Amino acid sequence: MKPFEEYRDEFPVVARKAYLISASLGPVSTRAKRYLAEYVRAWEEMGAPEPVWFERIFPRIREVKRIFAGLVGADPAELAITTNVTMALASVLSCLDLDGERNRIVLTELDFPTDGHVALAHRRRGAEVVFLPSEDGLTVPVESFAEAIDERTALVIINRVLYRSSALLDVKEICRIAREAGAWTAIDDFHGAGIIPIDVHDVGCDFYTTGVLKWLLGGPGLTFLFARSDLLPSLEPAIAGWWSQREPFAFKTQELDFHPTARRFETGTHPAPTAFVAHGGLEIISEVGPERIRERIGELTQSLMTRADAAGLPVRTPRDPVARGGVVNIGVGPEAGKIAEALYARDVCVDHRGDGIRVSPHFFNTEADLDRLFDALSDLR
Repeated sequence: MKPFEEYRDEFPVVARKAYLISASLGPVSTRAKRYLAEYVRAWEEMGAPEPVWFERIFPRIREVKRIFAGLVGADPAELAITTNVTMALASVLSCLDLDGERNRIVLTELDFPTDGHVALAHRRRGAEVVFLPSEDGLTVPVESFAEAIDERTALVIINRVLYRSSALLDVKEICRIAREAGAWTAIDDFHGAGIIPIDVHDVGCDFYTTGVLKWLLGGPGLTFLFARSDLLPSLEPAIAGWWSQREPFAFKTQELDFHPTARRFETGTHPAPTAFVAHGGLEIISEVGPERIRERIGELTQSLMTRADAAGLPVRTPRDPVARGGVVNIGVGPEAGKIAEALYARDVCVDHRGDGIRVSPHFFNTEADLDRLFDALSDLR
């Protein structure tokens, strides 16, 4: 296995900065840049659209689906590509019949805001949206889901890793509870994919979605949506387009014939350049492996907590490594935004939420990167 440190050359930014912000934007790799150049070169040299699409773009899209399917235990036919998680969840919710008593959508108050926005938009269709509260501001226990999920529940949206605290939820147990109640489950794994192993079939979810923007190192504009194969024939998304059709190049404007695979959730022209960038990131994550990445990030986040304790800074992330993802939220006070800006001016990249900074080391980060962060924090306090 290639040592973690040898991958640092793949990411030019880490030679200049302590890049500790992968939970917001993963760094671009030299591999991704090379693949993107292949797309631009094909576009420039081949000229005519059909050779570019059929000989370059479509094969690359199939390849990124294949790699991602291997990372999450899915079949490529169970995957659709969308532009973002918002569109993925909106497509899923559009399949719901909310006219009857089974009209409840369950989330938590700690979920990423877009999940709530998508759900609330369906109140006009009859949806009852329930946000489970958090007593400690860090997590929501499985028992809260069990109390809220019943025969009235249509869908449970689950953030596997909560974006503020990095608390890891027991999605397998929540999916079991929902399945026994007859409800669908949709996992939003934007903050866990690539760094915490998962098998979507073992977990038992109906839908699973994540983008390549963050830990998957693929940049903005490409998101995967998994839909369980035996559920697919019954799904008719209200958000449809020519690419969701069985034969898109038949150009039958007055017919709606969904593709038999998860491609029925794809709408229009694919984000071609992003597929090439995403290929670079996904390839690296697949090479290193989520299991190894999980272990390495666990070491780095533990070191962050130990250093924060020594500096007298509060930690707003679960201490148990089994119960957390890849982010450590460190309290720095009401000027957290300005502190994050000052750190950036010192070539230390973090982001902030509320009165804390979010530090998100990836597998290629080192203890020296953490040194730079806490040295800079010491100067700013």
